[in-house]
Amino acid sequence: SNDQRIPADFVRHVDGDTTVLRIDGKERKVRFLLIDTPETVKPNTKVQPFGLAASNRTKELLSTATEITFEYDKGDKTDRYGRALGYIFVDGTLLQKTLVSEGLARVAYVKEPNTKYLEELEKAQEQAKSQLIGIWSIPGYVTERGFQP
Repeated sequence: SNDQRIPADFVRHVDGDTTVLRIDGKERKVRFLLIDTPETVKPNTKVQPFGLAASNRTKELLSTATEITFEYDKGDKTDRYGRALGYIFVDGTLLQKTLVSEGLARVAYVKEPNTKYLEELEKAQEQAKSQLIGIWSIPGYVTERGFQP
């Protein structure tokens, strides 16, 4: 059911897997659960392949959305940096899934019990992988530990 989804407004862009939303009247930095996109803004880290594409796509989707909703999972609601952890829906479509499907993110940071959409995301990843889309087009780039440019 969609009753756990909280209406949210786009405030400002951060990168491919992080954004700032207004949730319940408060500005919150949000980290997207279950995915990782290549870096664009990490100190002392080169911009990684497809990092900019992922960042731009996230910005485009959120800034042009008619409706944004946010959903927490069962477990931790924030990370150690105080960022809200959750799923973002852009006009009813899971943003994480769009990024994974388009080869702009990998499934990562899986931590029980925050796994509500894991199966769906893993299916999308298998498809992107088999079609060598985006991050999957560079042999050896995506590893268990992250991106190895």
